[in-house]
Amino acid sequence: MAFLTPFFLLGLSAIAIPVLIHLIQREKKRVIEFPSLMFVRRIPYQSVRRRRIRHWALLLMRAAAIALIVAAFARPFIHQGTVAAAVGGGAREVVILLDQSASMGYGDHWSRARDAARAVVRGLGADDRATLVLFDKNAEENMRATSDRTRLEAAINAAHVGSGATRYGPALKLAESILSRSAIKRREAVLVSDFQRSGWSGSEEVRFPEGMTVSTVSVASPNSANLAVPSVTFARASFSGQERITVTAGLSNKGDEPLKDVPVTLTIDGHEIQTERATVAPHAAGSVTFAQFTLTGPNVRGSVRAGADLLPADNIFHFVLAPSEPVSLAIVDSGDRSDGSLFLSKALSIGTTPTFHVDVASASRVTPTAFDKRAVAVLNDTMFPPAGGGGVLKRFLERGGGLLVVTGDHTTWPPGEAELLPGRLGATVDRTSGRSGSLGYLDYSHPVFEVFKAPRSGDFSAAHVFRYRALQTLPTDRILARFDDGAIAAAERKVGAGRAIVWTSTLDDSWTDIGVKPIFLPLVHQLVRYLAHYEPATSWFTVGQVLDLTARAKGRADKSDRIVVTPSGERISQSSAGEGSEGLLELNEQGVYEVRSSGAAAGRPEAIAVNLEPAESDLASIDPRELVAAVTGHATLVEAQPAQAQEMTREESERRQSLWWYLLMAGLLLLAAETVISNHLSRKERFL
Repeated sequence: MAFLTPFFLLGLSAIAIPVLIHLIQREKKRVIEFPSLMFVRRIPYQSVRRRRIRHWALLLMRAAAIALIVAAFARPFIHQGTVAAAVGGGAREVVILLDQSASMGYGDHWSRARDAARAVVRGLGADDRATLVLFDKNAEENMRATSDRTRLEAAINAAHVGSGATRYGPALKLAESILSRSAIKRREAVLVSDFQRSGWSGSEEVRFPEGMTVSTVSVASPNSANLAVPSVTFARASFSGQERITVTAGLSNKGDEPLKDVPVTLTIDGHEIQTERATVAPHAAGSVTFAQFTLTGPNVRGSVRAGADLLPADNIFHFVLAPSEPVSLAIVDSGDRSDGSLFLSKALSIGTTPTFHVDVASASRVTPTAFDKRAVAVLNDTMFPPAGGGGVLKRFLERGGGLLVVTGDHTTWPPGEAELLPGRLGATVDRTSGRSGSLGYLDYSHPVFEVFKAPRSGDFSAAHVFRYRALQTLPTDRILARFDDGAIAAAERKVGAGRAIVWTSTLDDSWTDIGVKPIFLPLVHQLVRYLAHYEPATSWFTVGQVLDLTARAKGRADKSDRIVVTPSGERISQSSAGEGSEGLLELNEQGVYEVRSSGAAAGRPEAIAVNLEPAESDLASIDPRELVAAVTGHATLVEAQPAQAQEMTREESERRQSLWWYLLMAGLLLLAAETVISNHLSRKERFL
């Protein structure tokens, strides 16, 4: 027996207090009533203190209570050494990694996984500690290290399958961090999962040091047939002033057997519009195209559901549709030719995402109001329009408008408006006498040319350039393209919130033949989209993405606070003035989120569709031994050796035994019993 804080034993001297109390004699006071004291003789009385203890039981109870309480404060423990610690190999620090990703919703995978986690908890020894970590794409320490098996089982029972993707890296890194902080030598991580292959790439850089082990429990099924709807596409068309939508749903069969006559249903705003039948070959993809329907308004909710199987979460795909916003632009040309802007106007009339509303006017006839409510102004081989002077064009740019200057024979630019043009125009360079020029450099990091970065996405070198205008730019201007001789073909300048781009050759057939090349149409569309700040409406998001609600609310008249309702029904309040992380919404659930203003009593709320990551539908599993080998360097579990058990420290022994608690309770019980007995005796005697 030893004590962690032996100086408290000095309190044993307090045992003398009840002894002294029992040795003190109290004088008995016997009251006798006399009518008068005149007939009573006064006799001196001497009191002698007696030193005889009368109530030994009370004395012993009081002394024992004091001794027990003092011993409790001294924190006693029994030395056990390595012999006691080595029983069963010593105490263990266990981290239970429970996979709650969307793929665990397949069949009985989740119930088997929870049973396996409970079995690990029930197998814990009295000195073992366990931590419960729930993970999908991210990992969360759900229950901190504890020896309380009841609490651990309750946490496992409360866990549920989520909508996130499977990622083993974050979970294993968290387990390694938890185990590395423990002073216990036997440290183990138990991974319970379906071991989806898509969750482990091998580049996670997770490594457990020697002394840490990983054991696995796989709940994967040998034959996991699964049908999924990984995506949908939309084709838009205008008819009688209304927008018509054609929905095409993609199907994916991850099983070994063909799927025949599968019902695929399109639902719009809760109404089943159409059901088609589809056949998908094993390990193949297919598609179903539905009939056109008219888009009646914004925030139209839709979904495509295909068949039914053991993983229902990926059999449905949600989306939200809204009418496309047209881009309005004005083309200003010289007016010398009736077809001066034919190539541009024809190219812009073909666009559907977005549609372009184009007005063409000559520079001499355009009015200042022509720039009002326009997203883009195109000066196509023309002089600077007089209506744009006096700061009109500058204000147009500063408030966010876009300006495209296409140079040619008629292009002039006044010095007073030089700050609006990316550079200073020079003389015309003629390349008709020799070899024609071509585009030699494109800035593929710029949004205009980014879509052409992939192979076979467009050959700009096929266009021949016969003339162009020289351009001298400032260091602050951005060069977007150069000709093969190094001359600037396109440059950009930011003016306030707006953007201005100059194209130093024409966009018709006068100085170049780019207008008849396949690259012409997408190039013009990209230029106008970029200058108009056009962002296509997102019809759906993926679980795990973060949405900036503050940015989405910019430009709206309603500035009141927002209320977000998740697919599970949880309500989240967000301030309209929230900035940074306060305005961000992490999309953790599959389904449709609703966002409405706190002051809105009616009306259709904004809808946000969220779908599973397509990789979650592929249930192919990895061999658990491969993952263990990558993490520990051993393909199988290496058991800790009992002979290596360490001697517990004084603090660990005292904490595990907790003898002080029992001593304190015994002392308090003795005091309670002593109080009852002394009260009983006091009713019979005047003093103790």
